[in-house]
Amino acid sequence: MQILKCAFKSKFILKGVLVLSMLVNSVLCSAQADVSKVQHATIQLFCAMGDMLVYNTQLNGEIRNVISDFGYDTVVYNNKSSKANAKFFLFRSREPDEFINRHINIIAIPGTEKMKDVEVDLRVGKVLFAGSTPAEFVEYANTKETKSTQPLVHSGFNDYTQTAFFTPDKDGTMGMDKMWDIAADKNEHLILTGHSLGGAVAVLLGSRLQCMGVSPKNLEVVTFGAPAVGNQAFVDEYGSKVKHTRYTMSGDPVHSMLQMLKAGYVQSGEEIKCKRNDNSHRFSHSMSEYLDYSIRNYLDVLQQENIPYHDYVEPAKQTTGFSIRSKAVKDRLYMAPAVVKLPDDLLNDEGYMSRLTELLGGHGFTELVKGTETDSDKQIKAAQAANCDRIYKIAVDGKIIKKNVYQISVNEEITDNYGNIVSTQTCGTTTDNISPIEAVFYGMSRCAASRQMFR
Repeated sequence: MQILKCAFKSKFILKGVLVLSMLVNSVLCSAQADVSKVQHATIQLFCAMGDMLVYNTQLNGEIRNVISDFGYDTVVYNNKSSKANAKFFLFRSREPDEFINRHINIIAIPGTEKMKDVEVDLRVGKVLFAGSTPAEFVEYANTKETKSTQPLVHSGFNDYTQTAFFTPDKDGTMGMDKMWDIAADKNEHLILTGHSLGGAVAVLLGSRLQCMGVSPKNLEVVTFGAPAVGNQAFVDEYGSKVKHTRYTMSGDPVHSMLQMLKAGYVQSGEEIKCKRNDNSHRFSHSMSEYLDYSIRNYLDVLQQENIPYHDYVEPAKQTTGFSIRSKAVKDRLYMAPAVVKLPDDLLNDEGYMSRLTELLGGHGFTELVKGTETDSDKQIKAAQAANCDRIYKIAVDGKIIKKNVYQISVNEEITDNYGNIVSTQTCGTTTDNISPIEAVFYGMSRCAASRQMFR
């Protein structure tokens, strides 16, 4: 990710919420922060957003705005055959990452979405994994007689990978061609990510690229709820060469399903177990569950590392004697604490929602002052004392619609430093397909996008 400098003075006229900046803009400001831990959480969250994007949810527009606004070019690739319907998203950064001084490229591969994908999942037979060219990959996979001591992989996953990345389309190009210059360039870093089937394909693709000569130092694989792809011989010979971070959700049966259905399958990579949010009632394998966890984890890491969500300015110091109040600074914003009102069964999310509103709020203003006052009159006095010309207030409201489904509303109000309303809006959604925390993400993003259009 592009790690922005501490001084948050945006020169962009943004189309949507400034999420990527919000996620990382303060990391370099804290000398005591564990940079690797923050970087790990940031990559996890951005991969989770990418993997959520490949599904059709109400968060798609917000995630697309984030990717575009923060220097990522998006390429969508499709290839259909009798064996698989293949699609992937390539997100390519325009600027080098400040942690590793290389461009970041993320390829997000969809999971089980269509019946054709289910057919891929159910082809549980194994084929030989070997070779260093696309032609050799096919030749070895068609080997009739194989042994369990040889590297063997899931037939369906292998077909999907071959179709998506190593089979020429109508104009003679392969999916691999679209990423080869990136993968082979030492100044580029390629992250392959996917959920479910997409994660399995990401593992195989990483191994294929390594076989073709791409340095493992340039590659990384991040998967969510992905099943095993091969046997122990595959893991030993190929699966352990490329860095693979494997997220698994408590209660998710898919990541271990192949081991139960067919003998000989072994997982690869470093497993990180995710604790499911009890307030989210989606199927534990849903990508929404993994995105919810990634958001919570990122907020927890920021809190643990004492990293501020913004580059807050210090309020103006007032003298004890008589003085004339300084003129309010244009676009200096007093951010009042969020007010979060939830049903009792969502109270465990209250802290995360409050921190999320702080993370996503107030962008587009030149200077931010973090307020502590909850009373309106005191907020006005504090904003005037801090020479702020605006006061920013956020309220999150949750209501039960039916069992396990909630209406989450985000109410944004901006006033001048005398309490006169400048703008007010409410954005909300239900939790039919996303978690309550993701609903706050949606509401905050929609408010920011709407506000930027009229500023």
